[in-house]
Amino acid sequence: MIRFGTVICTAMLLFAGSAVAAGPSTHTRTLNVTGVGAAAASGNVDTNGACNVDPWVDQCSELSGCHCTEVTVSKASGSMDKGTQTVSNFFLTNDDNINPAAEPTVSPGPNPRCSPFRAILTDASSGESKTLNLIGVSCKKVIGISNSNPQGNHVGDTITGGWGISSSPTPAPDASGWGTLTGSFTKSTSVATIKITGLVTE
Repeated sequence: MIRFGTVICTAMLLFAGSAVAAGPSTHTRTLNVTGVGAAAASGNVDTNGACNVDPWVDQCSELSGCHCTEVTVSKASGSMDKGTQTVSNFFLTNDDNINPAAEPTVSPGPNPRCSPFRAILTDASSGESKTLNLIGVSCKKVIGISNSNPQGNHVGDTITGGWGISSSPTPAPDASGWGTLTGSFTKSTSVATIKITGLVTE
């Protein structure tokens, strides 16, 4: 009887020890966001045109020439947080002062344009919350180039870049992570879509 009790106690201690030792784990997480972008309210815009809602996005390479967009999210899905995703506080600063396509337009032809951006958003679900810092570049998407329409039609922008979990505000539960993003912006509807994927440890 004593031997049986000893076996039970030993098994319980081993189980408890393994549970304590488990700690955080790392998994691939995703977040898909769709929303409508519009010029942010003046109270959320700095004097140089950048968004002033957070130091991450409150940056512009010059004293002017940046513009702040607020994205009102209509749909969010994925596994960034457990359960139903809710995305809010989505702000984006575009810096039009920087364009890697510096060669002037070869006439006739489309006008080249790419611009770097910084963005921030909060993803939350029941009991979880993460603020993501985004950085990347948006480039003009032009279609319909022909001899009769050498400049083509600017229908929107393609978006690519990276992201990381911000330390402020502190994620709940504590988490760290980073990865890549792709997306698009449709000029006629002002609809933006972003697809985020990467590794999260929590």
